[in-house]
Amino acid sequence: MKKLKKKILIGALTLTISVSSSSAFAATHIVKSGDTYWKISNWYGVSLDSLLKANNANYNSILYIGDKVTIPESNSYKNHIVQKGDDLWKLSNKYGVTVNDIAKANNISTSKVLYVGDVLKIPVHNIPIKETPGPQYGELLDWWTEAQYVIPMNAEFKVVDFYTGKSFKVKRTQGANHIDAETLTLNDTNIMKSVWGGTLSWSRRPVLIEYNGRKIAASMSSIPHAGNEKSEGGKYTSWRSGGYGAGTNFDYIKGNGIDGHFDIHFLNSTRHSDGKLDQEHQKNVKIAAGMK
Repeated sequence: MKKLKKKILIGALTLTISVSSSSAFAATHIVKSGDTYWKISNWYGVSLDSLLKANNANYNSILYIGDKVTIPESNSYKNHIVQKGDDLWKLSNKYGVTVNDIAKANNISTSKVLYVGDVLKIPVHNIPIKETPGPQYGELLDWWTEAQYVIPMNAEFKVVDFYTGKSFKVKRTQGANHIDAETLTLNDTNIMKSVWGGTLSWSRRPVLIEYNGRKIAASMSSIPHAGNEKSEGGKYTSWRSGGYGAGTNFDYIKGNGIDGHFDIHFLNSTRHSDGKLDQEHQKNVKIAAGMK
């Protein structure tokens, strides 16, 4: 790996920032109908020129269904100029990376105070698409290194129940060890209830997450917790569902008929309560991925 120097002009001040580059390869893409090098470069977040170079191709090269395209690894960064009100938590939500990711990339502590005009490197994670045993299954993505970046904070996506095929839409509103999500509408909540036999439950079910054209293997329980529908999300409230008592209200979407959020787990994701794997969730994730 080598270091490159990149100059950024801010007013009359020129800053030189080191960014990393790598000539390694991250993945292989199997060409499908309609694919072009341009579409593939956008999909994986790599430059068209680097993609063409990695495959000994040029702008006139033609792809055929079934061709294998090598995706160059991208250990790259976006640059963010700190604005008034920015902090690492807000930036982690904005860019879909963790606070630790940003801190590590900039060699700073997670409690670092940011000043207007600071330039931060924001890591870019390009997660390759994984093959599945069949179209009915989802990609088996590790939560810590893959899934949390594919489905970033504030992403809105479709949950498809693996057994019934019923689907509803949700939003990732919180979650560090796994996704904490809320249904978008009351209708989505009613569909979710029907999947769990007309109620809301801690019972785990294998599900598929459909987002940005990808299908990810997951496991979910539907019981909402840690929220109050009648209070403002993110603010202190004296009552929260699930026996959580007073504290920060984790209910951001109003009018959906539930108090709080529910859990969606992925490969190797853990519980927030004790940081340990939930074995039933892990079993369901593998079912949704076609691994029995």
